[in-house]
Amino acid sequence: MAYRILKSDKSLTAALRRITDEQFGRAIAATDRPPEEADEAIHDIRKRCKKLRGLFRLVRSGFDDYADENRAVRDAARLSSSLRDAGVLLKTFDALLAETDPAPYAALRGALGGETGAELSPDEASETLAAQRLALKEIHARSRDWKVRGGTGTVLYAGLSRSWSHAARDMEATGSGATPEIFHDWRKRVKDHWYHSRLLQGFWPAGIRPHRHAVKELSELLGRYQDLTVFLERLDQAHLPSEAEDMRRRAIARRDTLAYESRALGAKIFQGTPEDLPDEWARHWRKWASSR
Repeated sequence: MAYRILKSDKSLTAALRRITDEQFGRAIAATDRPPEEADEAIHDIRKRCKKLRGLFRLVRSGFDDYADENRAVRDAARLSSSLRDAGVLLKTFDALLAETDPAPYAALRGALGGETGAELSPDEASETLAAQRLALKEIHARSRDWKVRGGTGTVLYAGLSRSWSHAARDMEATGSGATPEIFHDWRKRVKDHWYHSRLLQGFWPAGIRPHRHAVKELSELLGRYQDLTVFLERLDQAHLPSEAEDMRRRAIARRDTLAYESRALGAKIFQGTPEDLPDEWARHWRKWASSR
């Protein structure tokens, strides 16, 4: 089923349980993949957990279990964070040299691979996935009793308005002198709004779909910015060959470009007042809901 609220959902509680059931099912299935596929498994599990937390935030005002369950899913995802970071570092390294002869940097890549590859052995990866499976199953079992209180339109408006206004506010903080932490916070709020756009797209596809695509593009730009931040932190911490300084300059230059591109795209997306988009979407929601 789609990651989306559907006309066939009898209530917001029904939509919450249906969507979470599918996401937990796929995340738990990913934990059964063999150690050699751990990178792909972790990516899928983290993606499912982020979708769950995005849904939680949309219905937050009517979801009494929000704080506890959001924390539980966050902690379950973090069980494999070191394995995920190891894979991202080498992918970031290769992307920075996409148009350069990589031969002079082979020693650096090997050293960086040694630094990251030593973090989890195949046995440790299996143990990590097993622990993650247990944590996810425990939350999944509780999800069958989750409820959303309040009127559907009221709850959805509150969640949408919150994600949209926070993303717009955080964009304002990304001007000159903004730290990587500020960009990371903005990325999280943009990601929330992207999930909310996906969840709500069904009631106004023509208007929300192009907006959703633009927000996804912004989220990906900010994701690459964050990957470079993690990469730079590792270069600064590890004892690596002298070529690391050249890679550091490349990473900083690329990150600066991504910051500029993100702000330019964000300026187009976050136009108007914080109330404009939630109010417009609410009007279309009421039309859609009245036709159910």
